[in-house]
Amino acid sequence: MTKSIPTLLLSCLMGSVFYLILGWIIFDVLLGAYSEENTTQLEGFKKTADFSFLFLYLSCLAYSFLINFILFHTTVNSLVKAISFSAIVGVLVACMTDFFWYASSTFYSNFTVVCLDLAGAAVSVGALGGLSFLLLRKK
Repeated sequence: MTKSIPTLLLSCLMGSVFYLILGWIIFDVLLGAYSEENTTQLEGFKKTADFSFLFLYLSCLAYSFLINFILFHTTVNSLVKAISFSAIVGVLVACMTDFFWYASSTFYSNFTVVCLDLAGAAVSVGALGGLSFLLLRKK
């Protein structure tokens, strides 16, 4: 991996846009209807009219910074390892939140929706890690 801060920042920015688009495809287009049907829909819980794309993007940017920062400072030296490592990080972060919600609330109607969310996290964050690895590697 190259140790260039401008390269790191560019990779973070490109990764955030990639993760935003891929997340929309996975979590909205592919899994959105099933998730809607299998999560508790509380009035006022989900924003519609005043939804903030800015803060949605900032969350993607933060995740991109996390993955890029990790890959920048580790010795992951192959694309497959970067994808696998990033997918594991994604699943662990998703487990942290999904398992909390499943244990402490009626937000998830069944465990299948939790598993699909974990699978989506593995794919999306793994792909983000793959892209980040390619952008950060030495030319």
